[in-house]
Amino acid sequence: MFLSWEEKEIVTDAQERTGHISECIVQDEGGIRLALAECVEKSVSLLQANINDESLYLMFEWCASLSVLTIVVTDSSKKNDSQHIVKCTFAKLETEDVQYWISDYFTTCASFMRYSLVAAFHCDKRSESTLL
Repeated sequence: MFLSWEEKEIVTDAQERTGHISECIVQDEGGIRLALAECVEKSVSLLQANINDESLYLMFEWCASLSVLTIVVTDSSKKNDSQHIVKCTFAKLETEDVQYWISDYFTTCASFMRYSLVAAFHCDKRSESTLL
């Protein structure tokens, strides 16, 4: 395991959720790619608890100004998020690299393929997300 995860309660949209929080301190491409893969696997490990009848997307949200990746399961409106949220802070990264490396990892992520969710990515507004 490359990252260490801390579990803590966070409030989003006036609802309490469980945050799974980590920080990637490495700055080389190989280490960053491993950390991104671990973030994906952490979110996939929580899918059983996160999925409900309304779930449609596994949403990857990149905040470039803070270098934070947030991963949530959400519904078709992209407004009702799951209980468990994965967040990881990185050193400064380019948005294009983050999106490419996540989508590249998904080509071999067998654990995700067992679920009927659509993987999506955005770096500004959920309404402008793109499919991975």
